Amino acid sequence: MNKFNRIILVTAAFCIFSCSTKHNGSTVVVAVKADPDQINPVTHVTAFGRILCTGLFPRLLESEFDTVTGMIHYQPLLAKRFEFSQDHKSLTYFLRSDIFWEDGERVTARDIKFTFELINHPDVASSKKDQLQMLDIDESGSLDKAIRIINDSTLTFNFKQANPLQIYDTNLQPGFLPYHLLKDVKPADLRTHPFNLNPLSAGSYGLSVWKKQEQIVYKSREESTVPAAGKVDQIVFRVIPEYTTRLTSLKTGEVDVMYPINPQDVAQIKKENPSIRIDVMKARYYDYVGWQNIDQKIYHESKGTIIKPHPLFGNKNVRKALTIAINRQEIVEGFLGEYGQQAVSPISPVFKWAINDSLRPLPYDPDLAKRMLKQENWFDHDGDGVIDRDGRKFEFNLYYDAGNDRREFAALIIQKNLEAVGIKVHVQSVETNVFYDNELKKNYDAFISGIGVTLQIDPTSEWNSDLKKNTYNDVSYQNAEVDKLIEKGKSYINPLDAAPTWKKFQAIIYEDQPATFLFWRDEIVGYNKRIKNTHTSILGEIDKYWLWTISSE
Repeated sequence: MNKFNRIILVTAAFCIFSCSTKHNGSTVVVAVKADPDQINPVTHVTAFGRILCTGLFPRLLESEFDTVTGMIHYQPLLAKRFEFSQDHKSLTYFLRSDIFWEDGERVTARDIKFTFELINHPDVASSKKDQLQMLDIDESGSLDKAIRIINDSTLTFNFKQANPLQIYDTNLQPGFLPYHLLKDVKPADLRTHPFNLNPLSAGSYGLSVWKKQEQIVYKSREESTVPAAGKVDQIVFRVIPEYTTRLTSLKTGEVDVMYPINPQDVAQIKKENPSIRIDVMKARYYDYVGWQNIDQKIYHESKGTIIKPHPLFGNKNVRKALTIAINRQEIVEGFLGEYGQQAVSPISPVFKWAINDSLRPLPYDPDLAKRMLKQENWFDHDGDGVIDRDGRKFEFNLYYDAGNDRREFAALIIQKNLEAVGIKVHVQSVETNVFYDNELKKNYDAFISGIGVTLQIDPTSEWNSDLKKNTYNDVSYQNAEVDKLIEKGKSYINPLDAAPTWKKFQAIIYEDQPATFLFWRDEIVGYNKRIKNTHTSILGEIDKYWLWTISSE
C-alpha cells in the first residue's frame, strides 16, 4: 500500500490508548502541550518535532555528553565506524547494511546525501542549513564535491577546512529521509507534503496513529531491522494543552511522563506523590527578550536591501538600559527558584571550558537605567509619564507564546519594571505556531522567546550578520567582529583551543546587549517510577526514549 495513501484507522486498539485511564505494561504515555508542527528532520521547527524525529529516522551516530568536561562523544549507530583523512578535511562513514525502512528498502548512503541536498535547496528553507556551512560546496551549489558516495555503505564528506563541528554537522541529530520515497518530490513542496504527517520510519519506532490535537502513538519496530528497537511496545504522546490538567494526569497515573514541570510544583510533588521521580536537564535552554535591532518595516519594504537602526531598540546603550531596568533575579526566584540562573550570554554554562567567568549579570538599577536613557534623549518631555524622543513615545507591544506560564510571568514583571522607568509596554500572547512564525519573520518589535543551544558551540544561525541566510537571528543583530570570531572559533580541530575566542565573543555580546538574556533554565521532567532506564540530560528532556523499560514491580 502506498505510504501516502494509507488510511490510519481509529480502531478498538486506539480506544484503549485514548479512553482508558490505566494502561498495560507495554505502554508509556507522555503528556505534551501541543502537536508538533510536523515530523520531518529537514523542515520541523518545534523542539517536540525534533524529539519525535529521533525515534523514527536513522542517524549515523549516537551522542553522549560528558558533564564533567562539557564535551560531546559519539558511539556507532547506523555508522559502524568513521575516519578522518590525514589533513582532517575529509570524513568517511562506513555504514551497516542491515538497517531497513518500514517498506523493506535498505537505508543507504544515498538517503544521507539526499537529505543534505534537501537541506541545501533554497526552496526548502530548512533551519538546518547552517550545518552545511563548512562543507566544500562548489560554486554551482551542488553537493557532489562535498558529499561523495563511494558505495551504498560508504560516503565521504569533504570540508573547506578542518573544524570541530565536522561530526556534529554531518550526524544530523533529527535523522535522515528516505531517498526512494521522496526523490520525486519538488523541494518547494516538501514542507507541505503528506509525508510530514505520516512518515516512513527506519528507527526504533514507527508511527501508528496521529490524531490531531489528541495523540501520537509510536509502535516498536522489529529488532532485526533497526540498531535499537523500542524496548516499550508503544509510546503514546497525548496532547493535553492545559498545564494543570497535564500535571493532574501525571499525579493520578493517567500519564507516565510529563515535561516541563513548573519549578514551583516540584516540592509538593516530592512530598505528596512518592510514585513520581523528578529528573532535570541542566541549562540547555535560555529565555531572552528579543529587541529588534533594525527597523524591520524598512527592511521588509526594501526586501532586505536597506538596514537602519530600530527607532526604539537600535541603540546598544538603550538596550543595556532596558536590561538594567528589568529585575531578572526576581523572575528567576519567582518562577524558577533553584532550577534557574541569570544569563549573561548565549554560551551555556554547561560548556565549562568555554564560559567567560569574568562576565557578571548587569545590575538591576532603575535609577541608572533612567540616567542612561536620558543620555540618549529618552525622557518625559511632555509630563505624561511616558518617556519620549523627537515626538515618539517609548511604547511597544511585548509578545510571547500563549500558554507559556513562565514567559507570561516574566512579561508581567518586565511590564511593571519598564513602567517604573517611563516605558509603556503592552503584553500580548499569541498562539504558539503563529508566534514563532512571526518571530522568525521579524514581525515583532519586542518578544520573549527562548533557544536550546546545540551540543557543539556554533552561534552562527543566531548571531551572524547575514540576516537572509540566518533566519534564527531574530533580533537582526549585526557585528562584523562577532562574525570573524564565530568563524575563528569554528576553525580549530580541537574545540578546547577555541576557548579564548568564545570568551571574547561573549564579551562583545555582553557589551552590545542585542537581547536581554533573562535566565538559563533547567527542564524538569516527571516520571512515574515504573519507567526505568530514562536519559534526561543535556542531550534532551526525554533523550533515548526508545531505551525506556517498565518495572515489573
